[in-house]
Amino acid sequence: MISIAFANVAGGRLVGPDGYAGADRTADFGRALAGMRADVLIVTELDTRGDQLERLGAAAMPGRELSFARQEFSDSHIPGVERLGVGIVSAYPLTELERIDLPDPPIDYLHWRTGEPMDPHPKGFVVARADLGPSGAVDIVGGQVCPIHMFRSAEGVEYSYREGVGHSYGMEMAEYLKEELAARGVRRGVVAGDLNMPNPREFFGERLGLVDAFGDPPPATTPDGRSVDRLFCTRDLVTREAEVVQVPGADHHLVVCRLDRRPPDPPTIGRIREQDLVKPSARPLPGTSPRGFTRS
Repeated sequence: MISIAFANVAGGRLVGPDGYAGADRTADFGRALAGMRADVLIVTELDTRGDQLERLGAAAMPGRELSFARQEFSDSHIPGVERLGVGIVSAYPLTELERIDLPDPPIDYLHWRTGEPMDPHPKGFVVARADLGPSGAVDIVGGQVCPIHMFRSAEGVEYSYREGVGHSYGMEMAEYLKEELAARGVRRGVVAGDLNMPNPREFFGERLGLVDAFGDPPPATTPDGRSVDRLFCTRDLVTREAEVVQVPGADHHLVVCRLDRRPPDPPTIGRIREQDLVKPSARPLPGTSPRGFTRS
């Protein structure tokens, strides 16, 4: 069994009354991660121009030899942070299997409240393979999906993954992601991170054929009650003990899931039929074939 934690750390910034505070509070996230007993950590909205991933990994997995994978995806909307991306830290050896860049949704990028133009902030996933030794390899797919709810159309209509162009984009994105994962040979693993959807099971569960690690109703992973930070896994794995940890002032909670191999189905023991106990007929004599047909 391994533990996979994931956290949107907003570049290490907490939220104050006027938006993101300027001071780096990565240490606050690190203290919360320390008690989660993680073997693998996925970080979204990572400050990629510093050592934030190393600091978080050291806090989450103290004293262990760590492997790292990271990719930049966008300019930052957070004060004091230049570029944002996704990182994976593992206490098991990692092999990076490339990044997956998600296409931007075909929407008007206007702020949902003010109507001011916004940057789409490209999103995507980092794909890495963790070598668990005797337990085999598990593919870790960590990343972030476009927060379509943060935008509205020129007509003032807010976008949603539940309907309209947002729902259509979600379907297309799931099919695209399915093809990209297959191209990288992902067969056994997890997809986790800030999925930014009110209905991620429809896309990552039904479309990708993955199992939702959260039950019904799923626990809230943001202070405003949404459940957008999620983990899905292939059917040969099973998740246990999903836990949400709050960091005061953060706009996303931290999440950890325990991951285990699903035991094989027990062999089916059929009832012995009476005719199976009948002595088999003698082997055919030379020059004849079964069923009484004579060979020529």
